[in-house]
Amino acid sequence: MNRIVPKRRRPGVLNRIRLGVLALLCAALGFHTWAWYALGWHRIGKFSFSGLASVLVGHVNTAAVFCLVLVVSLVFVGRFFCGWLCKLGAFQELTEAVYRRIGFRPRLIHSRARMVRLFMFVPYFLPVLYVWAGDLASKPPYFNLGAVEPWTGDLPKTVLGSIFYFVTVTFGLTALFGRRAFCRLVCPFALFFQLFERIPWLPRIQQTGRCIGCDVCDQVCPMGIAVENEILRLGQVTDPECIRCLVCVDVCPVKALKFKSGRPVVAQQPDLAPTFRESAFPVWVDVVLATLAVIGGVWITIPYTGFFVFLGASWGLIAGAAAVALVAAFSTTSPTKEPA
Repeated sequence: MNRIVPKRRRPGVLNRIRLGVLALLCAALGFHTWAWYALGWHRIGKFSFSGLASVLVGHVNTAAVFCLVLVVSLVFVGRFFCGWLCKLGAFQELTEAVYRRIGFRPRLIHSRARMVRLFMFVPYFLPVLYVWAGDLASKPPYFNLGAVEPWTGDLPKTVLGSIFYFVTVTFGLTALFGRRAFCRLVCPFALFFQLFERIPWLPRIQQTGRCIGCDVCDQVCPMGIAVENEILRLGQVTDPECIRCLVCVDVCPVKALKFKSGRPVVAQQPDLAPTFRESAFPVWVDVVLATLAVIGGVWITIPYTGFFVFLGASWGLIAGAAAVALVAAFSTTSPTKEPA
């Protein structure tokens, strides 16, 4: 195929709407926390994945309702939550905006260390189930949306501590691994969400016009998906990493993509070989990165619980990637000896 390179288009209306939704989400969460402690509005409690523990012991609070609604959304719209309603996704979008403002565009790097997400379930969920469910199990079953305060022990208890936490897992990871690094490498919920991607009726990014092979969709995908390859080969994006952000739909120069359900069109190149995500590192480096992430996650979970595991895992990845970058920089700048 002769590749046509059109004028680069920036994301348009859809992306602005999505960013507006994420901004409103962060404002609502901030107001909710302030209203709970400053105004005494205790009718709605904590929004958290920890609500799984509440469900298991028969308590209906805001966190439990949040988890149940999230599962329902996964059944009908897939990982739409990740692209439009996740607060950590919003912080990563803010990080990218700051980096663009200062002229820094980190390269999106894939790594086999993403498999560390399998191990994040253990240091995250076991302490949560032990602490949260253990506390709730001492109470009879209830329906009380405001039963759990917003700022519990799974987050730093100070404003500066929370800022440091989110700066670490967004600015640090993004600088070294590129866009949506936390989602691609650390977040264990992503693996759980991917289980729903096999549901046949889920709406997906589908081809509605002829693809011109410009590669713009690949360039803007925050998850590093080979969008063009899947569209040409399958007529739709089936990669379970797709977070339904719709940026590719927004930037397509010929408007050949649409988010919809139903049978896709006949693929343009069904015999095209699939494109796989390749790690930027050798295997041993990925093993080191994954090991450091697990050590960091388990280490910080010993005195704390919950979301702190993501902080420790992020520290491990950041330390490992920074060390690799330093070694690479030193090896390229060190003088070589001329043969005698």
